Amino acid sequence: MLKGALAAGALAAAPGIAHAALPGTGHAAPPGSTYRNPLVEQRADPYIHRHTDGRYYFTATAPEYDRIILRRSRTLRGLSTAEESVVWRKHTSGDMGAHIWAPELHHIDGKWYIYFAAGRSDDVWKIRVWVLENEHPDPFQGTWTEKGRIATAWDTFSLDATTFTARGTRYLAWAQHEPDTDGNTGLFLSRMANPWTLTGHQVRLSTPEFDWECVGFKVNEGPAVIERGGRVFMSYSASATDHHYCVGLLTADAGGDLLDAASWTKSPVPVFTSSDTTRQYGPGHNSFTVAEDGRTDVLVYHARQYKEITGDPLNDPNRHTRIQELGWKPDGTPDFGIPVADAPARVPAATTRYTMTAFTNSSESNMYVYESADALTYRLLKGPAYTPPTGLIRDPSLIRHTDGYYYLVHTTDWTGNTIGFARSRDRTTWQFVAQHTLPVSGLARTWAPEWFVDTDGSVHVVVSLDTTNTFTFRPHLLTATDASLTRWTTPRPVAGLDRANYIDTFIVRHGGVYHAITKQETTKYLEHAVADSLAGPYTFTGTGDWAGWGSWREGPALVQLDNGGWRIYFDGYAEGKYYYSDSLDGLRTWTPIRELPGLSGFARHFTVLRERV
Repeated sequence: MLKGALAAGALAAAPGIAHAALPGTGHAAPPGSTYRNPLVEQRADPYIHRHTDGRYYFTATAPEYDRIILRRSRTLRGLSTAEESVVWRKHTSGDMGAHIWAPELHHIDGKWYIYFAAGRSDDVWKIRVWVLENEHPDPFQGTWTEKGRIATAWDTFSLDATTFTARGTRYLAWAQHEPDTDGNTGLFLSRMANPWTLTGHQVRLSTPEFDWECVGFKVNEGPAVIERGGRVFMSYSASATDHHYCVGLLTADAGGDLLDAASWTKSPVPVFTSSDTTRQYGPGHNSFTVAEDGRTDVLVYHARQYKEITGDPLNDPNRHTRIQELGWKPDGTPDFGIPVADAPARVPAATTRYTMTAFTNSSESNMYVYESADALTYRLLKGPAYTPPTGLIRDPSLIRHTDGYYYLVHTTDWTGNTIGFARSRDRTTWQFVAQHTLPVSGLARTWAPEWFVDTDGSVHVVVSLDTTNTFTFRPHLLTATDASLTRWTTPRPVAGLDRANYIDTFIVRHGGVYHAITKQETTKYLEHAVADSLAGPYTFTGTGDWAGWGSWREGPALVQLDNGGWRIYFDGYAEGKYYYSDSLDGLRTWTPIRELPGLSGFARHFTVLRERV
């Protein structure tokens, strides 16, 4: 389904087709990978560009399908841990508002360009190819300008664009649905007038015809180009995006007319497929690059580590970026080999697991689940993981109960008197439990419920209530009266926090004391209060900008770390960023705020559950 890729191949002296290692200098056959895999988890349709500055630039599809990311490193292996930057986000409405797929980064005539596919917010499958431009020498800086949609011969489903030059002519290759055909997509080629405009006739190079190209869907997509020995090789991906996904190959004489379909021959068999031996499934959507030695060709692709998928494979986030050496056969054609096995784990097995439940900037009706070993770097476990039968799922709070289930409590709407509950055995498959009505007179708004489990095992919810319909909130406490968490006491105000407009109250117990971090809705600061009992009365020990976090902060969530310290997360909603800060002295002083990597600007008002596993 996703991206095509041009490579900056070995010995390429100037922009153009990726040139492979000269005959006699590359490997005759793949010797196996010298790299640890996966290279980058949960990044599909990977594209790696080796620039003239000697650095590798990486982009790929994020599983939320909502943004374009970049990484860079001096080494291929370094891309695994390189900082990731978001350079563009999807539109909130209209074109480029959904399914942000298959970005490719190219440097053309002194400017940077990103080619990507995107649907409309109101028609997510109306996918077309779009182009961004950045004139700054550093693609992490400057401004990415939207150059618009690439106009093809038909206004139909199209994606996976890649660009390359051959004999001084710039081409675009892409996948598109051809009207009046029964296939999903074929491969097309055209000259370019400039980096965002086609010129001349557009040629169909390939359509799905062999059985292995038509499993699940009739698909040819994701073209990638490399040249060696006077021939141009175009790899592409075929079939559905599950374990049937595989790579095919087209070949043309470099001196021939690339816009004559007769110049290209097609392999009747796939050249890269799933392997039960190495337990890698659905390899594809590849690109090519070159190793640090400048001579060894490298295959870049994604694959999963399992075959069985529940539901639509596009909703499964675990297509991981992988790399391995690309070999060459005696007849001069590329030898893809088989997907190599995973390398041994790079870090010791974690003894602590942090689970985050969040709603997002994309939707107030869907809950996403993330996992981390360090409470800092989170990977998507499933998203969306839960959509309630009615209403919203803002501010989802998570606990694991004594019955073994994980339970959510969440805001159900902007107005009203209910909170929602759901539960799960595995954190990924959720079932609706109840929408509980709070019997409070005049209740207009019921926001930001948070779990609190006390040391005696009692289970509580702290929730912000507006009982005057004036957007004036007071924290209230309700307590479960049965083990099934379906019966609750009448909410009662939390003493000491009910004298001003406080919202988003999060309570933890530390050193025998109850600590509440709560948003002062008038001043927009997060303030700190303590009490000897959960219900209060609370006394404020930190007001205003007491911790140095600044104002216009909301949605605090705390979790204790393995070192005994505490980490707080909160939403810098005025800036569109999410921050964290740590305390090692019992919540008295805090480190300067830092942006939460990977999820800042996407995740909203979440909580984090720490478990020993």
